[in-house]
Amino acid sequence: MDSDQYEELCRLFIAEKVGLSVDDVKSVTIPNAQRSNLPTYAHQIDLYWETGDEIAQYLNIANAKWRASDKVDQPDVMLLAKVREKVAAHKAFMISSVGFTSGAVATAQDEGIALHVVRPAIDTSSLPRGDRGAIREALRQVESSGSRPLYSHTVECRGMDFAESPAPTPSRQPRPMVAPPRTETRVAPTRTTRVAGGAETRGGPSPRTTGPGGSTERRG
Repeated sequence: MDSDQYEELCRLFIAEKVGLSVDDVKSVTIPNAQRSNLPTYAHQIDLYWETGDEIAQYLNIANAKWRASDKVDQPDVMLLAKVREKVAAHKAFMISSVGFTSGAVATAQDEGIALHVVRPAIDTSSLPRGDRGAIREALRQVESSGSRPLYSHTVECRGMDFAESPAPTPSRQPRPMVAPPRTETRVAPTRTTRVAGGAETRGGPSPRTTGPGGSTERRG
């Protein structure tokens, strides 16, 4: 099997799992947003499909990696995460014929990218080469015969398997709040004192302060 044949197999896989027509799972090239005085470039998307509901529309992209033996590694997943950002896709999938390294899985979990292993379950030596339409039609004929499934499928990571961190435990119990002692200040009424010559002086005892424990202090 070559990369074109594998991409067409993954197109049938996506269409079946999502419930779309095969023709709705497209291969597209999306231009990158152009900036002044910078060269233009584009993003080649292996598989592109849209889903939606009553309130929103969702863009999904997938990269189909045909490998004979080497597993998909961390840089491939990081690149797909960047492409998802550039094309404003809501969900990104990495599909591999072999599997993924531990670094690829860790990156996918961090970035929210789905990882799937899809292996051909049929003899692919008789499939056409170089003609995507002919490859697709040959796979459809094998599928319609119902003799055996086209592929085997394993979910490596759904892309949203974030572990919930437990709530932090305080290192010590907080100290209870203690109200400060209540302090009252009382002022005695002014009294008038007559002195020789008929003059009057006004004054009174110094304020009394009641402190903690009911003790009384005279100041002045």
